[in-house]
Amino acid sequence: MTHQISAADSRRLEPAQLTVLRAGLLEQLLFRRQQLRDIAWEATEVAKTAGSRDTAAHSQVRHELTVAAQTALAETEAALARMDAGRYGGCGRCGRTISLQCLSVHPQARYCTPCQHFLATQH
Repeated sequence: MTHQISAADSRRLEPAQLTVLRAGLLEQLLFRRQQLRDIAWEATEVAKTAGSRDTAAHSQVRHELTVAAQTALAETEAALARMDAGRYGGCGRCGRTISLQCLSVHPQARYCTPCQHFLATQH
């Protein structure tokens, strides 16, 4: 369930705040894409030079790094899509505004702090 941020909401993000948050998200997007390229390049180089020395542990670490980077990339792309659709900054569960403080720390946030805590305790 997604909600538009109400224009009457006094906590609504200002255009300048959105610009700063978008710049941070775009920086994260570039970083994650480069990180995935670097992981793939490293795997190729290790395969060329290390052969059997590329242990299962190294492969597992690369896999975990790849999954984490892909997840972060997907969250960043989703945040930019919400921004483009005018839904950025609204909680995906209750519709309330996510605080600027929260978005400044985690610009990919989909939920306000109370909903995030609620969802975290449900798992």
